Amino acid sequence: MGGQTMNKSKEMKRPLVLLSIGISVALTGCSSQQTEPTTSTPVPSTAAAQTAQLTETSLAPAELIYYFPNSPQKDLQSVEDAVNKLIKPKINATVHLKLIDWGVYEEKMKVAMASGEPYDLVWTGASFNNYFKNVANGAYAPLDDLIAKYPDMKQGIPDMFWNAVKVKGGIYGIPVFQQSTAGYGYIIQKALADKYKLDWKSVTKLSDLAPFLETVKKNEPTLIPWEFTDAFTVAPPLFGLESLGDAKTPGDLYIKDGSKVINQYETPEFKDYITLMRSWYTKGFLRKDAAMLKETSSDRKAGKNALQLGQIDIDSVALVSAGMEATGRMSGFNPAIQSYDFQFVKPLLTTDKAAATMTAISANSPNKERAMMFLNLLNTDKEIYNTLVWGVEGKHYKKVAENRIETIKDGGFQIFAPWEFGNMSLSYLSEGDPKGNDQKFTQMWVDLNKNATPSKALGFVFDFTPVKAEKTNVDAAIDELYYAIASGSVDPEKYLPQFLDKLKKAGSDKIIAEKQKQLDAWKATMK
Repeated sequence: MGGQTMNKSKEMKRPLVLLSIGISVALTGCSSQQTEPTTSTPVPSTAAAQTAQLTETSLAPAELIYYFPNSPQKDLQSVEDAVNKLIKPKINATVHLKLIDWGVYEEKMKVAMASGEPYDLVWTGASFNNYFKNVANGAYAPLDDLIAKYPDMKQGIPDMFWNAVKVKGGIYGIPVFQQSTAGYGYIIQKALADKYKLDWKSVTKLSDLAPFLETVKKNEPTLIPWEFTDAFTVAPPLFGLESLGDAKTPGDLYIKDGSKVINQYETPEFKDYITLMRSWYTKGFLRKDAAMLKETSSDRKAGKNALQLGQIDIDSVALVSAGMEATGRMSGFNPAIQSYDFQFVKPLLTTDKAAATMTAISANSPNKERAMMFLNLLNTDKEIYNTLVWGVEGKHYKKVAENRIETIKDGGFQIFAPWEFGNMSLSYLSEGDPKGNDQKFTQMWVDLNKNATPSKALGFVFDFTPVKAEKTNVDAAIDELYYAIASGSVDPEKYLPQFLDKLKKAGSDKIIAEKQKQLDAWKATMK
């Protein structure tokens, strides 16, 4: 997620990511072991030159189907046509962009995988459209041989990203190189903070935001004081925790310990969190339908959220210190809404963030090699990458500098998701990104990811296979109760015991024991 427009995964919509909430999402995971060039843009290799020399007659025609989530776009067809105009002369393929709304994407892909639908490319992540679970279920093709054949993209993606997506030593997804270091904090509308003279730099934890939310609730009836993005699963480091496998399945580590697997839902940190959310919910700080909310982009574009969770790797304070004008992450969704972004949990590189956003090739794809050729281009060709991310110049955006654009609001294509595809260091900067020195800003986040502090379990990937049945049952229990509890919509004193009981009956203890077993075995190999 580039600057303010990223992270669901990071600040991704719930179920982010990168916040982003790129937000977002995510909301929305990656170290100094990599060997890529020091420049932020990947350098094409000999293989890339060979690919570029392909003619339409040297390869049979191929059609690729590419599934990815975002908000519906009126002019997606123009973008598809523009991408195909660029890739067809290079690899004699055309790609059909199957954009699915966030709210139904995960269910759509479950149906596609279960039915054996022969699509080619699919967006996936460590949590949303769960990569590790889908690999365990045989949904994605092994990619090691194809990566070796088309290696250009590896120059621009740090080794730790590749290590984070390995399952039993194999790679099944191409990680997106984006702002993945898991620094966290919050985002507040600049106009509100200034108007009410809020000491926005004084925050050290979520509960410190209560007075700000009170002020908004009392004085700004048209605004939502706090956008509900579930901090506990989107931002475990806020609570001193690190996810193993995915953010929702029971079995986390305390970051300081890094060795004992615990049920995060039984921790004092979780109890404190849901008690806080209950307080905020009953005071009207959250939307009444927070537990059922599938996406937040419409509220963000409308500037309705006064404050929200943020995956923040470079905050407003750091950007100003570097001599840049920081308009804030909120402006990435609505240029008229500037924000202060403040980090109070320092960046940490975890497996779930290195694997937060990636592209896989379906095990049922009839065009696996051509799909890899396309991904290789998407990770190395700046024009192809930016066409998919930002659309057609003059129609969907206008260039205002060599590497900076302004999106055209009514152009019909505004996905604001550079973190969702390829290598984000190729991305143009947009309205939400800080101004002052474009190359310097890009290099700041690239260096941050290259030199991030690694977690003690970086590279550990949990194999769900031995507990597939328990995983399915636990997922059902979480879907039934979790978001009602986490959003504060129900009384935690009554429903938390019920939730924990359902998890145990579903097999959470067996999952935790299996995670501990695999973690211990992994640590033994690292000695």
